[in-house]
Amino acid sequence: MFWLILLFFIFTKVSYSADHYTFKNCSRVDFCNTLRNRVPSDDYTLDATSITLSSDNKTLTARLKSSDNRSDLNLTLNGLQQNTFRLKITEVDSSRYELQDVLDGVPTPLSFGTIETGANSVTITTSDSNFVILNYSPFNIEFIKNGVTEIIFNGNQLSLEINNATSPFTFGVTFPQAVQLYGLHEHCETLALKNTSLNGTDPYRLKNSDVGYYEIESPMALYGAVPVLYGHGINATEGVFLHNAAEQWIETTNNPLGSSHAYFIVETGTLDLFVLLGPTPKEVVRQYTALTGRAPVPPLWSLGYHQSRYSYESQDIVANISSNFDDNNFQLDAIWLDIDYTDGFKYFTWNYTTFSDPVSLQRILASTNKKLVTIIDPHIKVEKGYSVYDRALANDFFVKNPNGSVFQGPCWPGTSSYIDFLNPAARNYYSSLYSYDNFPNSTSTISGIWNDMNEPSVFDNSLEMTLPGDSRHNGNVKHREIHNIYGYLQTMATYHGLLDRDNHQRRPFILTRSHFAGSQRYAAHWTGDNQADWSYLHAAFQGCLTANILGLVFCGADVGGFFNNPSNELMERWYQAGAWLPFFRAHSSKDTKRREPYLLPEESQTVIREAIQTRYKHLPVWYTLFYEHRRTGDPIIRPLFYQYPEERAAYKIDNQVLVGTDILVRAVYGTNVTEVDVYFPAGENEVWVSATSDDVRAGTGLTTIAVVREYSPIYYKRGAIITRKDTIRSNTVEMEKDCHTLYYTANEDGTAHGTIYLDDGISFKYRDQSDFKYISIDIDSTHISFTTLDGSGDYEFVVEKIVRRDIVSLPKNGTPGSYKETILTRDADGELLKNIKTTVIKLK
Repeated sequence: MFWLILLFFIFTKVSYSADHYTFKNCSRVDFCNTLRNRVPSDDYTLDATSITLSSDNKTLTARLKSSDNRSDLNLTLNGLQQNTFRLKITEVDSSRYELQDVLDGVPTPLSFGTIETGANSVTITTSDSNFVILNYSPFNIEFIKNGVTEIIFNGNQLSLEINNATSPFTFGVTFPQAVQLYGLHEHCETLALKNTSLNGTDPYRLKNSDVGYYEIESPMALYGAVPVLYGHGINATEGVFLHNAAEQWIETTNNPLGSSHAYFIVETGTLDLFVLLGPTPKEVVRQYTALTGRAPVPPLWSLGYHQSRYSYESQDIVANISSNFDDNNFQLDAIWLDIDYTDGFKYFTWNYTTFSDPVSLQRILASTNKKLVTIIDPHIKVEKGYSVYDRALANDFFVKNPNGSVFQGPCWPGTSSYIDFLNPAARNYYSSLYSYDNFPNSTSTISGIWNDMNEPSVFDNSLEMTLPGDSRHNGNVKHREIHNIYGYLQTMATYHGLLDRDNHQRRPFILTRSHFAGSQRYAAHWTGDNQADWSYLHAAFQGCLTANILGLVFCGADVGGFFNNPSNELMERWYQAGAWLPFFRAHSSKDTKRREPYLLPEESQTVIREAIQTRYKHLPVWYTLFYEHRRTGDPIIRPLFYQYPEERAAYKIDNQVLVGTDILVRAVYGTNVTEVDVYFPAGENEVWVSATSDDVRAGTGLTTIAVVREYSPIYYKRGAIITRKDTIRSNTVEMEKDCHTLYYTANEDGTAHGTIYLDDGISFKYRDQSDFKYISIDIDSTHISFTTLDGSGDYEFVVEKIVRRDIVSLPKNGTPGSYKETILTRDADGELLKNIKTTVIKLK
């Protein structure tokens, strides 16, 4: 019967949009439906006599008294570094689960300064001159920076309840300076969050879910959950991070006059809220990533192009794909294997009927410097004699039912059990499976692992396709208390497994579907099972922009769409857009036509080849941005409001991205498009120079420009130096020794600036031994200088040529300007331009 159900699921799924019967809206979830309609009331007052400071002056505690015979509540407040506060509210003698393993270390508390007690409030200062006002009755908390109230915790929306099944709580947050809210990843939604209302859409749901055929601009939960919300306005940006991995629903209200608002409805766990006072988008993102961590510098090959399908079903097919990419001059760094490479969907095994000699296949790929990435899901086939299952069962490493028996549910292998990643011993066991000894016929050519289906997915519609909320994890923790970190914990185990496998000498690469706050420390992610439709091309930019401002910087989307068959035109435009997202992979379902780029018509091949080559030429830019993210927490791709917070007209723009600060890219979506509107920011004195034509534009806002088939709009900012590698090679390994080309248009004062990061591309020496080179490149009217900013590595920065683009005419009254190009190849002494520590070279 199971297989009949599974076959029905597989073969009928493609004819449906999102399954609203399986995946519930708020009205069908008891705690959401009840608490969404809760009328705000002043249930709690703060007991002024209970306010206490710890002996080290770093923790304030107070008691909240109920007006309706509810239990008293304990309030704990800490001021942290980087203009951040931590607020906890629990019942007295609380037994609520407190989240572990997510934060990147223990936040450092600061000492509180003065305390001033008034008739109805107490005002506390911190050592970094922020203020907190706790109002007694009605109870609320005001967080103030530079004399401006940035966040208000609304006591009239505070509620904590205990019942037999769950322990839901609610609270409200107002952002007095904000006109627009952002965040709450992951939804297929616009960058700027919409207003939800009782008579409109559902609140935004955060419950990691395996939703096939997800819908455009929907508050439905998807694969990840990052409970971070930013409020942004011209005068300030601020945010909150709810450190809780249970299911959540968030009602959002944007106010064009300020005081935008959010109401959180949470199923269980602890109210543990970090308050981020900004006051700029850059600072608030840095504050958040200081808490949950920053992505490591990835292995360089992972920034290249990846080819995948569900599934490449034999090693002969994989070898043929590899040779066809080379024969047709398409660059490629990795080929991916979906579940069909395994023996009956048993992970850490091979299907020796179709992959008769996996080591030979890996040698073939390695001979042309390509990598292999294999999928490993968290469900384990229930089958005696399957060693992975037998050892996990014997060591009590599976999620259990409430009665203590091992949970079993349907997934790809049939009846499956699920590793309990909350158990450190189970994580260690799972990590050990990645060793070359435990994963037979694996070699270092398997350079990446794909953790999929890790929401976790269970093929049971009655459970909303996941583990039941009352199933049990290590320490008798209910699954509903940690649901949203299940995939996060799997990637943590995978990451450490790959580290151990390679003796900590090579940087792991992992792609995950399920993710949470902090997942960026272990894995890249993608936007899941999208569709071959123009709207999903747009959604790729929207989703990855939101992910990037929430720390999940290594983001991409399935090029061409996972489901259905794209037109040739859609494929061309998707490659052009996908090349400008941090993770660049084509992937498709097994019921679609094969669509490797060399199978397309010759004209489409030409366009796609150019898009992939454009990606590879800019790899020095991508690699440098990942290093700079590691230093600062700044996003890799950025929405306009992040870089230009005063430009209110740009707050909702999400069809274009800033790659770092200096490259602006507009996605083109729609059939037979001949012109698009591009928003050029920062006023008339900011000038943007096309990378593909002699077009020059001023930062005067929305501008209609013509587009051609061969390129999407790409512009470099005047005054920026863009470092590229323009020699066409097959992959990143073959590019390693290539020289660089610098592109720039000088500012009005004749200057330009850029940076470049160099290391070995694969090891942790950059982190552990300072074996890297981070270089400032500066140009004035007569000289170019290279200055080492950081790192002691012996890396030579060789510049083959400089492309100077001199503006002939500036844009005026909506008319574009133009430029002429001058190519400099050698310095006055006839030597190749190169950097050795600090060098100043004359320009001809």
